[in-house]
Amino acid sequence: MGDKVLGDAERPVIEKRIESIVKEGQRFERVVVSRAEALAMFQENKFKIEIINGLPEDATISLYRVGPMVDLCHGPHLPSTAFLKAAAVTNVSRAFWRADVTKEPLQRVYGITFPDSKQLKEYQHRIEEAKKRDHRNVGVQQELFFFHPLSPGSCFFLPHGGRIYNTLVELMRQKYWEYEYEEVVSPNIYNFDLWKTSGHADHYRENMFAFDVEKAEYGLKPMNCPGHCIMFGNRVRSYR
Repeated sequence: MGDKVLGDAERPVIEKRIESIVKEGQRFERVVVSRAEALAMFQENKFKIEIINGLPEDATISLYRVGPMVDLCHGPHLPSTAFLKAAAVTNVSRAFWRADVTKEPLQRVYGITFPDSKQLKEYQHRIEEAKKRDHRNVGVQQELFFFHPLSPGSCFFLPHGGRIYNTLVELMRQKYWEYEYEEVVSPNIYNFDLWKTSGHADHYRENMFAFDVEKAEYGLKPMNCPGHCIMFGNRVRSYR
């Protein structure tokens, strides 16, 4: 696509093309190929080549053919596009390969389908109503908190927001007591060896905050459980 960027203006065009594909009833056909065949088929697509080369040696490489398009895919899919009774493009955005801002920019198109147009319209109505009550907008409008690019993904709580935050923390602690839980505090940063053990490194690395310190890789915790496992294993325990 070169330097062309998709925007909201292209959404109706994409949806119209989807409608024509649905009417054609194009069949999804699964094809299993060898690594050599896959590399030959996608030799002009460096992204596909990277994916193929990253697969385990014993991996089954499958493709799906639908209409004129052939692409790498695990599947499964519906038998044909005719099953997609109602479809809509929900968003178009810019993305980076492997979620790495230092790599090539790409275009991402989000879509959704429903068994009939009534369910699609009901979904679209719910989404529009939810946007009106989006806490990210309401919080800023009511001066509860704000976000800043110097700390992406982190919240700056203003005085009224701080009161709400502390009230919720107190409620949570009351529930701990009510349901007989004990409170612990674990670190926010761990060596990536922990995330390799937990499986996060294999499945979610591209969506984690990672950084190097003294030639070792560390990452911010995406959840508490792995740290709690370390706490549990810190001493010998008995079922008694």
